[in-house]
Amino acid sequence: MIRIGVISDTHLSKPADDFKATVGRLFSGVDMIIHAGDMTSKLIYDYLSNWDLRAVAGNMDDYDLRAIVPEKRIEEVSGKRIGIIHGRGSPFGLERVVFGEFSGVDAIVFGHSHIPLNTMRGHVLLCNPGSYRNSKTVGMLEVGDEITFRLIEIG
Repeated sequence: MIRIGVISDTHLSKPADDFKATVGRLFSGVDMIIHAGDMTSKLIYDYLSNWDLRAVAGNMDDYDLRAIVPEKRIEEVSGKRIGIIHGRGSPFGLERVVFGEFSGVDAIVFGHSHIPLNTMRGHVLLCNPGSYRNSKTVGMLEVGDEITFRLIEIG
């Protein structure tokens, strides 16, 4: 079983001590971290790169960050294809927008809306961990024969 910590919309200028402690506690022992955009600062990217990080750019990310991370990507994990994108536009209908960005994937991880989501659309698992700062949630993907997602409240 592969465990993937999922985070989005951190909107931080630097990895403060409370962020480091929270990420370290919640993502202890994960095989990978996915960040679905709006890290805001390359310093967050640099810190999360202590893990096996897969990230995409969000609409609020600075130029230095946009220069090194794509707007969307697909990762293959244990034979499962995971699409990763930040999202854009209104939070209403965002599921439909991100769903239309990928084909042939088993799951889509996205952010932007700051609204946590864990739902199926057809045979595709849609995962939004919410916002680290606003909804105070992250997520955990577990990939084996099946792929599952659960939301975690930051406490």
